[in-house]
Amino acid sequence: MKYKIFRKLAEHTMYWLIRNNFSFIIALFYMAFVIKRRKSENKALNMNSGRITFLALNSSKFRGELECLAQVSTYRVLALENMWETLLLRAFTSKSISLGECMNAKAGNDIYVLREKMNVFFRGFVSSLLKLIKIDCVITANYRYAEDYFWTNHFEKKGIPHICLYRECVVLNDRGFDSITAFHRTKQGYPVTHVIVYDKISKNIFLKSGFVTESQISVCGALRMDNFLKLINSSYKNTLIQYKARRKRVILFYFPYTLFIFGQEKLSGNDKRSDNAHKYRYVIGIWPKRMALFSDLHTSFIHLAKKHPEVDFVVKPKREEMSDQTSWDVYLKVVNGSGIDLSKLQNYTIEPDANTHDLIMNCDVVIALHSTAAIEAAIAGKPVIFPLFYNYKETKKFNDFMWRKHLDLFDVAESADELKSLVVGGLKNPEISGKIMEGRRRLFKECFSDIEGVALKKYVETIENVVNSAKSRN
Repeated sequence: MKYKIFRKLAEHTMYWLIRNNFSFIIALFYMAFVIKRRKSENKALNMNSGRITFLALNSSKFRGELECLAQVSTYRVLALENMWETLLLRAFTSKSISLGECMNAKAGNDIYVLREKMNVFFRGFVSSLLKLIKIDCVITANYRYAEDYFWTNHFEKKGIPHICLYRECVVLNDRGFDSITAFHRTKQGYPVTHVIVYDKISKNIFLKSGFVTESQISVCGALRMDNFLKLINSSYKNTLIQYKARRKRVILFYFPYTLFIFGQEKLSGNDKRSDNAHKYRYVIGIWPKRMALFSDLHTSFIHLAKKHPEVDFVVKPKREEMSDQTSWDVYLKVVNGSGIDLSKLQNYTIEPDANTHDLIMNCDVVIALHSTAAIEAAIAGKPVIFPLFYNYKETKKFNDFMWRKHLDLFDVAESADELKSLVVGGLKNPEISGKIMEGRRRLFKECFSDIEGVALKKYVETIENVVNSAKSRN
C-alpha cells in the first residue's frame, strides 16, 4: 500500500515538473536513472568520451542491432526504453495519439495545441540533455512509433542526425510492396536524416513513396545475420564436434491462425491508398480453413512428440504472439484437446525466449510459414517444411504468401499426414542438394543483400558518413 502511494506521488510529481517545463531537472533525472549504457566500457554518460555516441530510442524494438553496434570499439550505445518515452507524453495527455494525427494536426484543433505544448517542453529538454550527455546520433528501429516523434524532431533541429535502422524489410509480393509504399507516403516529412534497409526492394519502396531521396537511404543488410552467416560460412561442420551427442530436434516457428495471409474482413487503409488497390480485393474474406490448418498442425506436432520420445519438439513463439489472447487461447485449446497430457511429455517445450539462430543451428528439421525464419533455416542447410494444408495453394489468399515463388527450395506438406512423413524423413535424411542450396543462397541474398556476414562493415561506413556530414554542417 505504501509503495503504491509513493509511486503515485512520484508519478504526479514528474508529470507536474514536465507540464511546467522544468526540463533541466527531468533531463538530469533521465541521465542519472533512465538512459542506460549498452555493453559500454565507459562508466560516464557525459562529455568526456571520444567515441561516437548513439541514443537508441524504443530500445526493445531492436533485434540484436544494438549489441552489434556496441561491438565497435569507437562506438558507445545508450538505450532508452519505451516506458520512459511514454511517460513524457502521458504528462500531457492520457489519450493515445497516432503518429499521423500528431504530424498532420492543423492549427486550432486540440491535437495541434497539445503538440505545441509538447514541443515547448522537448525544446528545453533536448537542449538540457545535450549539455549533460554527449550524443552524436539518434537511432530507431522504425519511424512509425508516435512516442519517438518528438525526440527525433528536436534532436534533428539541434543538428543531431536521426538514422532509422529500418527493421521491417523483406517484401516479396506485390501487395506488400504497394501497401507499404502507401504507408510511407502518408508519413512524408517525418524527421529522419538517413534510413538503412536490408535489401534493394525496401529501398525502392522508400524512394517510390517519396519518404526519402536517393542520398538519404542505404542498403546494408541485416546486422543480426552477421554472426549467423559467419558461423555457416566458416566450415561449420568442423566445429560441430561438441554437438554430435545432442538429441535430435524439430522446431516449429509459431504463427497465429489470424495471420493476414489467410484473409481479412476488409481492405486495410494502406491497401485502399495503394496504387493498385483494385488488384487486392481477393484479400477480403477470411479463408474458412485457417482454424483447421492451425489445429491440425499443432495436434500433429504433439502426436509426433508422443511417438518419438528420443527427439525434442520445440514450439518457438514470439512473446507478443503469446500475449495475443485471440490466437494463443485457441492454441491452448488445441493442446488441451489433443488427448495427450503435455505434463508427461518431456520432449515437447515452448521456448519464446530462445535465440532463433541457436535453435536453427542446433536442430534437424524446421517447420515455418510466413516468416524470415524459413529462409534463415534454409541458408543453414536445414529441411524446412511449409504446412500448406487444405489446398491453401489453390486459394487467391496464397498470393500474399511471401515464399510462394520459391516452393522448390522447401518441402511442402499439404496435409497433417504429409507433415508427419516429411518430419520423419528429414530426421533420417537431412541432407539438402547442392542445387537447392544454391537457390537458397540467391534468395537469402535477395532478402538480406549479403551472404558473407559483412553487414556491420557497411553500417559503420554509412553511419560514420552521416555523423561526420552532420558535424561538418554544424
